[in-house]
Amino acid sequence: MNLFILKTRLVDPNKLFEIFQVGNDEAVYKKHGLERAMDSPYVLMGMVIRGVENYHLMDVMYSRNYPKEYKRNKKSITRRYFSKLYSYLPRITQDPYEVIQEMENGFDFTQIVIALDYLRDFFEKIEHYEKCAVIKIYLDAAVTFKTETT
Repeated sequence: MNLFILKTRLVDPNKLFEIFQVGNDEAVYKKHGLERAMDSPYVLMGMVIRGVENYHLMDVMYSRNYPKEYKRNKKSITRRYFSKLYSYLPRITQDPYEVIQEMENGFDFTQIVIALDYLRDFFEKIEHYEKCAVIKIYLDAAVTFKTETT
């Protein structure tokens, strides 16, 4: 059998990029009776930070393993993925400064700022300024927190 045909059969275009679908974490929390954890600012912000970090890893992996298919779909995948990550931020009801303060217990300050700024930059490029404004509130809180604690 031709290797190209075999490889094409192994790659289901409908399932190829499922790993980029954020939200499975919520299903895991529900499955284990931990739905309330999704109300935690630490968990929500943590999902944003880890999600941006994971995006970079998945981006490299898919660029190498499925260059043609991924290149064709990258813009829409990235937009959906980052939109889902962003959706966690408005769910946070705690003061942004307090959230950042709490995040420092498990995340490096640089991780927090880089992830949030990357997300903000993405939405700025596609002119979703209302999302940029929400993200910037957390970036400003991070800078304020770092300035006060240094």
